[in-house]
Amino acid sequence: MSKRIVTAAEEFLLADISVVPVNKNKIPPKDYLWKEFQTKRMDIERSHTDFASSWGVAALGGEVSGGLEFIDFDSHNKDIETIFNQFITDPTAAHLITQYNCYLEKSMNGGYHLAYLYESDSYTGNLKLATWDGGESMIETRGEGGYCITYPTPGYTIIQGAVYNLGKMKREEREYLIRLAQKFTQVAPTSSDGEFATGNSAKTDPVSYFNWHHSDHAKDLLEQAGWKWLRRDEKTNLEYWRRPGKDDDSHSATWGKKHNSLYVFSSSAKPFTNDCYYTPFQILVLLQFKGDYRGAFEWVLTKYFTEDVPYIRVGTDYFKVIHKGDRFNVQRTELKAWNIETIKLDHGKSFLNKIPHFDDFTIRPDNFNYQPVINNCYNLYRHFSHKPSQGKWPWTEILMKHIFGEQYHLGIRYMQVLYLYPDHLMPILVLVSRERETGKTTFVNWLGMIFGDNIVNISPEDLVNGFNAPYAASNIIAVEETLIEKAHTVEKLKAHATAKFITVNQKFVSQYRLPFFGKFILTSNNEDKFARIDQEEIRFFIRKVPLPTVKRGEIEDDIIKEIPAFLHYLTTLPPVDFNVDRTGFTPDELNNDSLVNVKQESKSENCKELAMFFEDIFLNEASALNEFYVDSKSIKDRFFSKDNRAGVDWIRKILQREMNLIPTQKPVYFRPFGLNDAKTGRAYLIERSFFTDHPAVIKDGTPF
Repeated sequence: MSKRIVTAAEEFLLADISVVPVNKNKIPPKDYLWKEFQTKRMDIERSHTDFASSWGVAALGGEVSGGLEFIDFDSHNKDIETIFNQFITDPTAAHLITQYNCYLEKSMNGGYHLAYLYESDSYTGNLKLATWDGGESMIETRGEGGYCITYPTPGYTIIQGAVYNLGKMKREEREYLIRLAQKFTQVAPTSSDGEFATGNSAKTDPVSYFNWHHSDHAKDLLEQAGWKWLRRDEKTNLEYWRRPGKDDDSHSATWGKKHNSLYVFSSSAKPFTNDCYYTPFQILVLLQFKGDYRGAFEWVLTKYFTEDVPYIRVGTDYFKVIHKGDRFNVQRTELKAWNIETIKLDHGKSFLNKIPHFDDFTIRPDNFNYQPVINNCYNLYRHFSHKPSQGKWPWTEILMKHIFGEQYHLGIRYMQVLYLYPDHLMPILVLVSRERETGKTTFVNWLGMIFGDNIVNISPEDLVNGFNAPYAASNIIAVEETLIEKAHTVEKLKAHATAKFITVNQKFVSQYRLPFFGKFILTSNNEDKFARIDQEEIRFFIRKVPLPTVKRGEIEDDIIKEIPAFLHYLTTLPPVDFNVDRTGFTPDELNNDSLVNVKQESKSENCKELAMFFEDIFLNEASALNEFYVDSKSIKDRFFSKDNRAGVDWIRKILQREMNLIPTQKPVYFRPFGLNDAKTGRAYLIERSFFTDHPAVIKDGTPF
C-alpha cells in the first residue's frame, strides 16, 4: 500500500497540490509538523520519505493548491446518498462538474467528496454548509487551511476524475455550488431553554419551520394519498393512521410517537419504509414532490419565506411582485421591473439581503403539482387556484354547447387538454360571428375565471410588437376583435403556436429565453376575413358562434360557481390520445364549414378571378364536359395576354399554391379548355365539380 501512497503523493505534488500523510485516525502522525504545508508544498524527494510508511494521503485546500476545495458530504448513518445524488444531478451543478472535470469519490464511512479548483483573490476556510435534523454536520467544505483525505487511502473509491487533473471554475460558479449545498440543511432551530423555537427565529430554516408549523399540510397530503385518520388517544396524544388499501380498523402508523412525526410500521405503505419516522417535510418531499428534496425546499422557501418581501431578483434584474384583483375576484400577479436604487431608498441598503434571488426565469405548466421554483429558476406559471369537486354544471354545459355546437365533444376535449395537459400544443381556436353579444367574450372571460394569471388578453398589434413580455409567459393567449391584415402577423401567430421556446423582450429588463407553451384563442366579428389562411393549413379550429337561444344576464355569476364541478368532470374522462396527433385533434376533426369559408376568402383576387374564368367555361363553352386539361401558357394567352404583370410563372403559382393543382408527371396530348387545337405537354386537370355545382349537359338538356 505504501508504494501506491508514495506514487499518489508524487502525482499530487507534480500537479501543484499540497499533500500531507495521515494515519488510520485520519490525522497526520504525532509530532508531524504538517501546518507548514498549508502555505508551501513539500518537495518530491521529501515526499518519498514522509509517505513511505503512511496509511493514507490528504490534499490541502486553498491557495497553496491553486484554489483546491472539497465539498464533504457526511452521512452520520443517515441517507447521504440521496442528498448527494440530488446535488450532483442538479442541472447547473451537473454542467459545472462535467465542464471542469470535477473529482468525485466515496469515502470509507459512506460519505462523498467533490473536488474542484476555483478562481479567487482570497480563499475561504472550512465552511459548514448544511446539517442533519439532529444537528450533525451534513455538508462542509475543506478549503484554505484544511485538508481532505482522498484515494488511494484505504476505503476510498474513485467515482469520477482525478484530483490532479481539475479544471478551474469561476468564483460565481463555485458560489452556486455553495448555495445549492446550503439548501439541504435539516437542522431545527432551538431557543435558549432547549425547546423548539416558535417565534420569527423558526423562519431561519425552511425545513424546520415547515416541520413545526405546517404538519396539517403534511396530513392533508397523507389523506390525498389514501391514508385514513382513525382516532387520537387523549392520554398519549398519539394519532392513529391507516395506510391506503387497508379496510379494517387496525392502524399502520402513528403520529406523535417521536416529536411531530409519522412513525410507519407497515411494510406495505410505499413510498414509506417500515419502522421509520417521517417529519412533515419528509412527507412533503415524498408525496407532493415525488422525492425531489430540493424542489420541496424551494417551494417552502418561496411560499413561506418571501411573503413579507414583495421583491425578487432574477439574475441581475429586480422586480416587484404586485397583486391585483380583477372584477371576478381572481387574484392577478404582475412582476414589474423595479429600480435597485428605489428599493434602497424605500427600505435601506441592508434590505437587499432579504430579497430572494434566482438564476433565471422558467415556465413549467402544472395545474396539480405546482412548483414556484425549479432548479433555482423562478417559475412564471402561476398556481392554479381551483380544486375540483363533484357537482352539477348546467349553465357551463349551455355555454359549451352554444360555443362548440355540433363539435361539442371537441370543445370538451379542448377544455380537458387546457386543464389536464397545459404543457401540450393545441390548435388555434377562433370564435367568429358578425353579430355582437353572441357569447365569444363570455367564453374568454370564463377561461380567465378558471386559469387566472395563466391567461392574458392582447391585441393583434401585440403579436408584432417588439416587446412580447405581455404574453410570452402566458399559457393561454386571447386575441380579441381580431382582424389580421398582414401575412407576416399570421405567420408569426402560426410560428408561436408550435414554438418550443421564446426570447422575451421586456422594457428595462435584459432579454431572457423561456420554454413556450402558449395556446391562442382569437375572437372576431369578421367571419370569413379575420386572417388569411392557406389551403393546406391544419392548425385552426374555427367556430361560428350564433346568437344565444337562452339568455341570462347573470350567467357569468353562475358559471364561476360551477367551475369546481366542471373541472371534476374533466378528470373523469378517458385520457386524450396524443399518439394520433400531437395536439390531440386530427385535421379531419377540426374541418368544418367555417374553416372552408375562411380558406376560400383567403384566396387572392387573382385566384378568384381565374376561378370565375374556369366556371364560365364549364357553364357556357364546355357545358358538356366534366373536366379538361390546360397549361399555364394557354391560360396566359386566353385571359391575360395584355396583362404584363401576369406571366406564366405567376399563373403557375396560383394553380399550384392556391388551387392545389398538380401538373401531370409526363407530357400528355390534350386540347386546352377542351376546345382549342390539340397540343402536347405537361398540363393541369381542371374538374367541373371544383368550380360549379351545375352538372354537365348535352344539347337536348339531359345531364351528361
